[in-house]
Amino acid sequence: MLGIAWALVAFLRDSPIMGKVEGLGADLSEVSFYTLDVPKRFFQTAAEYLESRASMREQIQALEDRNLILSARAQRMEALTAENMRYRALLNSPVAEDATMTVARIVAVSPDVNRHLLTLDRGRDEGVDVGHPVLNAEGVMGQIVQVGRTASRALLVTDLQHGIPVLNNRTGQRAIAEGVGRLDQLVIRNLASTSDVSSGDLWVTSGLGERFPAGYPVGRTRETTTSGDAAYLSVTLQTSAALDVESHVLILTSTDAP
Repeated sequence: MLGIAWALVAFLRDSPIMGKVEGLGADLSEVSFYTLDVPKRFFQTAAEYLESRASMREQIQALEDRNLILSARAQRMEALTAENMRYRALLNSPVAEDATMTVARIVAVSPDVNRHLLTLDRGRDEGVDVGHPVLNAEGVMGQIVQVGRTASRALLVTDLQHGIPVLNNRTGQRAIAEGVGRLDQLVIRNLASTSDVSSGDLWVTSGLGERFPAGYPVGRTRETTTSGDAAYLSVTLQTSAALDVESHVLILTSTDAP
């Protein structure tokens, strides 16, 4: 039997059939290897695809971030341009011709809706003192009520606790304009019912009290109201100065009336 086995092995080794069997084995090995390699190649391809998408997302996010930054810069540039225009208007206004004025920037606004107070970046070091008038290019805004070394606080003319001596620029009639707690409105109370007051009349500082120099615009007549007994007249004024849009103001550091 052993001899027969060796003879069979020798025959098959040299037989063309054995070569075909070995070739088939190689083919089967290749197919098996390829089949077993499919999951590996699938996961490798998927990983490359996901990596590519992740990289693309990062690039898109970077572009979106860049666009956001550029948009913010453009908005800031627009705001700075508008602020610069207001600043130039302030410096070129007639009220800025006085050499005793200093420009201040508004750095804070009182959070209390019942108090109309501004914090300014000028104080005692710049010659600012309590009582100094605060103006803008259109007219009177208020006066300094608190002073620190480098900052101060201004009370606006529209505050409920503020009153300012005024006169009708057309007729010369004197009165006191009081704040009513609205940033665009003042009121003059208890004028004689026979007073000559017309819509649009300009009221300016009268100079009385030596706090506000004479001649600065305060407001214009919006409407008039007669009391029930027709004895008195109340006048509502539209403030000349836009008190809620400014970023810079003028502080009159000398109260000597011209």
